[in-house]
Formats: sequence, C-alpha cells, structure tokens
Amino acid sequence: MRAMTANMQGLKQAAESGSFAISQSGAEAYIKAIEDAEVDLNRLNTNLATLQQDTQLGTSPDAQSMSRYNVESATGGAGTMGMVPAIDELKTALSDAKAALRKAVENYREVDDAAADGLKRY
Repeated sequence: MRAMTANMQGLKQAAESGSFAISQSGAEAYIKAIEDAEVDLNRLNTNLATLQQDTQLGTSPDAQSMSRYNVESATGGAGTMGMVPAIDELKTALSDAKAALRKAVENYREVDDAAADGLKRY
C-alpha cells in the first residue's frame, strides 16, 4: 500500500512539474475508474466503524484477547498496518492520482496550444 501511495505521489509530482501529460479523452477512463473506486470505498465507512469496535465475545481472557486482536486487525497493531489505515492510504493515493491526471490534462492542453500557436506563425 505504501508503495502505491509513493507511486501516486510521484505521478502527482511529475504532473505538477509538467513532465506528464495526457489528453482529456485518455484521462477520462482513468478518472472515472478512480471516482468509482472512491464511491465504493466511501460505502465501506459504516462497516469500518463497526470493525474498530470491541467484539462482544464475553469476559474470559481468551474472548478479551480475541477482541483486541480483531480491533488491531482493523486499526493496526503489532506487525500489521490494519485495514482502516490501509484503506485511508488507498483513498489518499486515489485522490493524488486523480489530481495528477487533471493536472496532466492541463499540461497536454498547454503543449497542444503552444504547438498550435507555433503552426499559426507559418
């Protein structure tokens, strides 16, 4: 997950610097896929809230241990990132990718406009 987040940051930086450009039509499918994924991830919020609560398994030491394990699996703990932080990172990566694509479309338009202006001189 962290690698994907880093890659999306790199994509965003490339777009911001102008070294990445894409046509509007080329970006539309990617942006649509990202927005669909964002909608699906946002639908998970209620379930994620439930996962972060103690599991009602009883008061025995084993039940309490299992309940803590379940919460740590959701929120992160010893040796695990946790589902909730991983999904939050995915949301950030998707947002960065969408911003990068929108900036890359702007870059494409600027290059295309500059080329058109250059041709007008002839």
